[in-house]
Amino acid sequence: MKKIPYGISNFEQLRRENYLYIDKTRYIELLEQDAPYQFFIRPRRFGKSLFLSMLDNYYDVMKKDRFEGLFGDLYIGENPTQYKNSYLVFRLSFAGLITSQGEERFIDSFDKTLIDEAGNFLKRYADRLGGEVLPESITGAETVIKYIVGVASRHNQRIFVLIDEYDNFANDLIGIGHKELYYELLSAEGYVRSFYKALKEGTVKSIARVFMTGVSPIMLDDLTSGFNITKNITMESSYNEMLGITKEELKGILAYYQVNTYLDIQSVIKDMEEYYNGYLFSGWHDIRVYNTNMALYFIDALNRYRRYPQSILDANIKTDYRKIENLAFHFKDEETITNLLTEGQIQSPLVDRFNLEYMYEKKENFISVLYYMGMLTIDKTMPNGYIFGIPNYVIRTIYWEYFLDRMKLKQRIDMRVDVLTQAVDNMAVNGEADKFRQYVTAFITTLSNRDLIRFDEKYIKMILMTLFYENGYYIPYSEYEVEGGYIDILLKKNKAFTDYIKYEWMIELKYLKESERDRLEQVKQQGREQLQKYGRSEKMMKEFDRSYRKLLIVLVGKNDIYLECIG
Repeated sequence: MKKIPYGISNFEQLRRENYLYIDKTRYIELLEQDAPYQFFIRPRRFGKSLFLSMLDNYYDVMKKDRFEGLFGDLYIGENPTQYKNSYLVFRLSFAGLITSQGEERFIDSFDKTLIDEAGNFLKRYADRLGGEVLPESITGAETVIKYIVGVASRHNQRIFVLIDEYDNFANDLIGIGHKELYYELLSAEGYVRSFYKALKEGTVKSIARVFMTGVSPIMLDDLTSGFNITKNITMESSYNEMLGITKEELKGILAYYQVNTYLDIQSVIKDMEEYYNGYLFSGWHDIRVYNTNMALYFIDALNRYRRYPQSILDANIKTDYRKIENLAFHFKDEETITNLLTEGQIQSPLVDRFNLEYMYEKKENFISVLYYMGMLTIDKTMPNGYIFGIPNYVIRTIYWEYFLDRMKLKQRIDMRVDVLTQAVDNMAVNGEADKFRQYVTAFITTLSNRDLIRFDEKYIKMILMTLFYENGYYIPYSEYEVEGGYIDILLKKNKAFTDYIKYEWMIELKYLKESERDRLEQVKQQGREQLQKYGRSEKMMKEFDRSYRKLLIVLVGKNDIYLECIG
């Protein structure tokens, strides 16, 4: 039984040590038929580093004798191209550059990355490069790349340059507010731009191909004059599924690990689709993909423990995606996040490159950054842009957590998590909501005394959703569609606690201004009727047993909350 390759980015290790590999080698043919210098971006944890490692192993001239072992049973092993094992591969990763200690320290780390890889490169290809070594006098990144290009040219060798996380240091600099250093490094004579200019010049001599990856096009505009040779293939439909896991691939993985022997396979696929699917990277395509690491994290838990993981969201993913907080701070656009949580969608053109000088002035820039980070995806293509939506439940929880953190910071409130846990526990185990009513009443009353709080039904629903998410017993859904309407909040049990949670909940939420109090009984009756109608829907009858409860919540003004359990 093959091991699950969670967190593995070394292709040779993955193949040698019996890890499962989702075969993406057919894209080698497509890439070879395209422009020789390519730029491709995807959100974090989609397998970019592993893909580059696969290209490294396929094209490395020194790995001819290992080709069959590495690729023999894969698509490209049966359909090799004319360029297999024909390049000297120069691979760089800018993930570990030091950005927090000023320009000099950054340049030192940038140079060290180039010098170390150049030393490895010359040693690995010593037989083809005449045993040349990097002279001690060469210490700068620009001169290092020029030397490597010159050596390869003199010995009639062609180089394939692979660059991973090209934008990592730029994202870090922007995230910590060091915009001045960013400008210095990417100015006309800046250190980083000079490096890329030397790389471009190298394509005239010995650099035959370039493949660059990152998570955003944040540096493209600033690099244009020095490095304007790459073709951005990010949005092309041919490459939509080059990274990520398709539904068919997921079915194959679940079948391989025989998940059907202990869980209902259709339920697992449906749940995983809600949790991790939804990413679309071309407006002219229709196949959506799962985040690779998110899906493998889930499958790993199934395979090890034969049950769902306690947390649907991998802690490593959360760390990566919490960079939204820094972005929101610099864009000063928390309104967009709030609107996304309340409306679920937003329409905007997509910006394909950014100039930092003007970056924070336009809302579409922020929306585009969220898209490239994987915090939004394409829902629909429009004549003048796209309708973007939150791709899946896991990403929605990151927005909720961000919203809750900002609310706690602004309102300076105590969440009383222990009291919340007791209240939701009572709902889950006993099917009773009185303790939850007491908690929500106290919580909303505290908020209502703050100057910044706004009250309407959508905002209150957002607060309730974050409270249920914070507790972790339930997977909360907003505007859950059934025949005849949309359930305001549907609480599905977290299946990691399926033996503990006895009740699921359907919640209808109503809000009345203080001036509308005389309509309270009318609104209550309307809510009861809606809950009864939703409960009779074919979808609810099919997907739930009779253990779910119906809850009507009516908020009047800022202080009065009515909760009623409906039979």
